[in-house]
Amino acid sequence: MQTLELAIFLQFFLGLVAAVNPVGIMPVFVSLSGHMTPEEKIKTATTANVAVAVILIISLLAGQLLLDMFSISLDSFRVAGGLLLLSIAFSMMSGKLGEDKQNKQEKSEYVSREQIGV
Repeated sequence: MQTLELAIFLQFFLGLVAAVNPVGIMPVFVSLSGHMTPEEKIKTATTANVAVAVILIISLLAGQLLLDMFSISLDSFRVAGGLLLLSIAFSMMSGKLGEDKQNKQEKSEYVSREQIGV
């Protein structure tokens, strides 16, 4: 019985790590926080971590209720996620991921934002 609980916990934990992808987001954080002091980096990282934790906890507790409220089946949600991944894959293959998504004003706001954690 103990091994079954450990297996379920490991499956949940590894799925959570894959969804959050901390290794993949590190270069983004480093590039966005390059001009910050160490204290500002810690504050931004803490804010981002708290925001992610709150979103994950709300999703865990109320996710099924929200899906039921909008009459979205789990299979429909999976299909939509697959289509989103397919769209991202095609964008990556064409080499245009993110280039056409921002105009000049958004790029200047991106550089001048004070709080990038949220």
